[in-house]
Amino acid sequence: MTPDEFKQKLARMSVQLQKAVDDDLPKIIGNRAVKMFKENFQGEGFFGEKWKNVKRRTNPPKRSKHPADANRKILTGRTGNLGRSIRYETAKGVATIYSDLPYSKFHNEGTNRLPRRRFIASHPKIVAMAKAEIERRIGNILK
Repeated sequence: MTPDEFKQKLARMSVQLQKAVDDDLPKIIGNRAVKMFKENFQGEGFFGEKWKNVKRRTNPPKRSKHPADANRKILTGRTGNLGRSIRYETAKGVATIYSDLPYSKFHNEGTNRLPRRRFIASHPKIVAMAKAEIERRIGNILK
């Protein structure tokens, strides 16, 4: 390889790396993180840490307009909107995972009367997934 060919190859790799960091990786990592958080949501916990149970399941009323409530998942209301509201958006080099429902923060962080049932937050498994995606993508470019 001539010095000019090497210089051109480095320039191409530089462009590919910049695109990966700015555009591709935030989309890939954001999508995977949303999937992981939704799996946690369905498993009624946060990466193995189970959520505190709810009264309607531990002590259901004898007569209820909605008897199925006693068997419904902890944060899954009759609509299922909270679990479906987990999304991501990207900016240059960044992925942000969020729920735009006004009550999601109360469930995720807890309040005086409502126990914390975290479903979106930083976690070592999310960090490990992001690191693996970054290493894989950059490794493919540098081959």
